[in-house]
Amino acid sequence: MRAYKIEQGAMPARIAVGRAYRINPGQDAVWPPVERAYGGEVESPWEQAAAIAAIVMGLLVPVLLLLTLLLAAYLYADALLAPRLPRFADGISFTIGDLVLPGCWTIIHLTNRRYGPLQAVVQLVTGLVLAGLIALLNPGDIDHWLPDLPTLTWRAVLGFFAAFAIANFAAIVAFDAARGPRWWSAPLMASAVAALVFTGLYYPLAFGHVGINALGHLLLWLAEGVTLLLPYCLLRPAMRPLNGMNGL
Repeated sequence: MRAYKIEQGAMPARIAVGRAYRINPGQDAVWPPVERAYGGEVESPWEQAAAIAAIVMGLLVPVLLLLTLLLAAYLYADALLAPRLPRFADGISFTIGDLVLPGCWTIIHLTNRRYGPLQAVVQLVTGLVLAGLIALLNPGDIDHWLPDLPTLTWRAVLGFFAAFAIANFAAIVAFDAARGPRWWSAPLMASAVAALVFTGLYYPLAFGHVGINALGHLLLWLAEGVTLLLPYCLLRPAMRPLNGMNGL
C-alpha cells in the first residue's frame, strides 16, 4: 500500500500506512501450520504418544489404590465394627466396609488436586470398570477362593456402583469449584458432597428406602471426611498441583 501525504500547516509529513501481504504457499496454506500461533513447533506423533503414556503412568498407582479400597469395602461389607451399639443407635450397624469407603473418595481428591478433574474422572471410571470385571470374572472360582464373601443381591451391587459413580462425579466437580487459598476447603466440600449424594442414592436404589441406618452411615462418613483431612494434609507435598491447577 502506498504512503500518502498529510499537510499539517506548512510541514508535510509522510506516514506509511502499511505494506502489501503476500501469501506464502509453502507455509501459510498448510494446516496445521508449521508454527503455532504462540510459537513452537507442532508435536510429533511420538511426542503426543509420550505425553499420553506419562498421564497413564501417573494414574496407574491412584487407580490401583482406588481398586484396592473398593475391593476391601466389598470384602468387609459384612464385618461388623461393633456387635452391640448404644440403645439410641438401635437399627444402625457399622461395618469395616463402611469405614473404608471414604478412603476411596480421598484417593480421588488427591488425583483431582494434582492432575485436575478430567484425570480424576478417568481414575473413577477405570477403577469402577476394573472392579466390575473382577466381580463378573468367573464368580464360581471367586466363591471357591473366598468362601466367606458377603451375600449381596444384584440390586445392591448395581445400586452401589451407580451411587458411587454419581456421588464421586459430583465430588470431583465440587472439589474443582472449591479450589482456593485454603487447602482444606476443596477436600472437605468434596467429601461432604460425596457422602450426601451416595447416601441419598444408594439406599433407595439398593433397598428401596432410606431409614435410620442410612442416617447413621451419613453421619459416620461426614465425620470421616473431617478425619481424613489429616492424611490428605500429610500427602500434600507429594501430590502438588501441576501447572495450571489452582489451589494449595
